[in-house]
Amino acid sequence: MRRLGWIPLACGALAVGLTILTMIPSLRPADWSLTVLPRVDTSTGMGQAARARDPGFHTVHPGSYDGQWYWGIAVDPIATGDVHQSFDRASYRYGHPLYGWLGWVLGAAQARAVPYVLALVSLVSMLVAGIAASLLGRTAGREGWEGLFIAVNPGLLYAAAHTLAEPLSAALLLGGLLAYMRRRLPVALVCFAFLPLSKEPLVLVPFAIAAWGLLRRRIDLREAALLAATAIPAAVWWIYARVQLGAWFTTGERTTFHAPLGGWKRALLDAGVNSYSADGNQNQLGEASIIILVSLAGLLFVATVLALRLRGPVEAVFLPLAVLMAFLGIAATLNQRDILRVTSIVIALVPFVIASPPVMPLGSERASRSPTGRPAP
Repeated sequence: MRRLGWIPLACGALAVGLTILTMIPSLRPADWSLTVLPRVDTSTGMGQAARARDPGFHTVHPGSYDGQWYWGIAVDPIATGDVHQSFDRASYRYGHPLYGWLGWVLGAAQARAVPYVLALVSLVSMLVAGIAASLLGRTAGREGWEGLFIAVNPGLLYAAAHTLAEPLSAALLLGGLLAYMRRRLPVALVCFAFLPLSKEPLVLVPFAIAAWGLLRRRIDLREAALLAATAIPAAVWWIYARVQLGAWFTTGERTTFHAPLGGWKRALLDAGVNSYSADGNQNQLGEASIIILVSLAGLLFVATVLALRLRGPVEAVFLPLAVLMAFLGIAATLNQRDILRVTSIVIALVPFVIASPPVMPLGSERASRSPTGRPAP
């Protein structure tokens, strides 16, 4: 069957279009100013810093959210200024600074440009992630509709519309996997080196691929060592941040990870209580939370079981990331937007685990065939 060449671009374009639609409800009451998207808190030092750099900056209270920390990193990229002193957990926030760094670099260190650059990076990341997911699906012989898991991914859409790092992480992960499948190893290594600087747990990705490759005898020790070496830039930065900020990024009471299934259980129990609240809004939020938590848990469980087949590198990557989801703490599971965000990158890999045939590196696949083009015995 002839594959439609427009599908990858369509998936990427749809992801961008839906992201813009998700931004509009926030932009309209703020006079269409992109400064509202990071949701910087009016009543804190962050709000004061934002207004000092741009008197027209749209801060919010209540309703502040995590995008403000990326804005803060973009104007104080290596934590040597005064902005990081207003962070709630500076050591944790600077554990994944890449998105903020892009705001600083692409904005030419101009604070007023940061909100606009961060929004642009989000849109480009959704475009790249949608196209990469589609093309990655094609390496398995499918038409490429896997890109829809980017375009209609609620967590990625929310993150992209509120200047958060998940779309950038998805673009790097899927772009790196695509490059690896196509045997573009230098490109893959660059993507994997940036990954943990966008989200720390993604440091597991190259190690999972190396372990799978050695287990299946698809790569040699040199390639495995190169994959492992991609963790070095992040390690160097984390050591610097530890010295500069006085703590590791894992330090703090409200960490993302906790006891196995503890966060999921607590969130479900709280949602159940809220579903019987006399407050109608709390009642509806509780019921919606139960549906979201149960459906996500079910999807991740099924995909994890199927990933145990370890047919390809994508499944090897999916497994440790999915296992980490079982250790989410209440800080990541209590709010609907948080659980959708935290699981969004893993959800983007689900179609490759559940529906796709085995995905193998193209170069290795060619090497395993006989001169006639048929699989070698």
